[in-house]
Amino acid sequence: MTATYSPGSFTKNFSWDESYLRLHRSISNGFAGDDAPVTRERWRAQSGIADADRQLIPLNFFLHSIHGLHEDYVLVDQLVDTATDAYSDQFAQLALFSFHLANSGTWRNSKWPDGRVAGWANEFICNHAWMSDDWASDAFLDSALMTFIEENIDAEPVTKRKVFTNYRYMLQSAGILQGDALQPKNLRQRWLVDAIQLYWDRQILDGKLPSTANAATLEDSLVAQEIYKLLRCDIDQCIAFARAAYAEFSHGQAVHRANQVATLRDRGLIAA
Repeated sequence: MTATYSPGSFTKNFSWDESYLRLHRSISNGFAGDDAPVTRERWRAQSGIADADRQLIPLNFFLHSIHGLHEDYVLVDQLVDTATDAYSDQFAQLALFSFHLANSGTWRNSKWPDGRVAGWANEFICNHAWMSDDWASDAFLDSALMTFIEENIDAEPVTKRKVFTNYRYMLQSAGILQGDALQPKNLRQRWLVDAIQLYWDRQILDGKLPSTANAATLEDSLVAQEIYKLLRCDIDQCIAFARAAYAEFSHGQAVHRANQVATLRDRGLIAA
């Protein structure tokens, strides 16, 4: 198999072996408690991360950007909203979902015009780990995961090893792995509803779904994009989560997300 993905800045140590707390703090700091878009440069300055390369980890792998006419902007979505609450395991699970979703938007000079900075992680879950409505334990064994990275990331061996190590730490800190053992899934957690809203947010921010989309359209999009695979559930369970998510999402969240882009456009900050 030909390697098709680049590692980006994911080789940098971001304390994944401890928790997702550093990510949580940087997102909260970067928006400075506001619920409006900020420029990527302002986000970096406010993030509390001193190292310029490490600033790119939240920006390029977890958050969502839009290309501006003079400056690029980071947009508010469910992950950003969740970072305003106290840190919890639910945030870690949602952040891992955001990473696997591999939809980071666009910005000037990006090497990933499709926004799939973590495209390799999305492919790993959807096409290698997924089996019979859950993730297969064997896919997460060191040998299997390393083989996948070897075959799908275009980089030097030492770089591939760093990607492998960081990703395993992420899985462990999110409670997905204990040692090298895949933990049983728990479908009674709040992050599953948040994840569906996060997916809808980014579809609206990208203009792929209208803010006026009805429940059926939103549910169909989830199935078409195989989001259930990222949630470790079957399609029926995904639809059940979607109905719980829609009850909240339809009360202004969809409009708020669309208005961010509309406001930037009206102010002449992004292309019409």
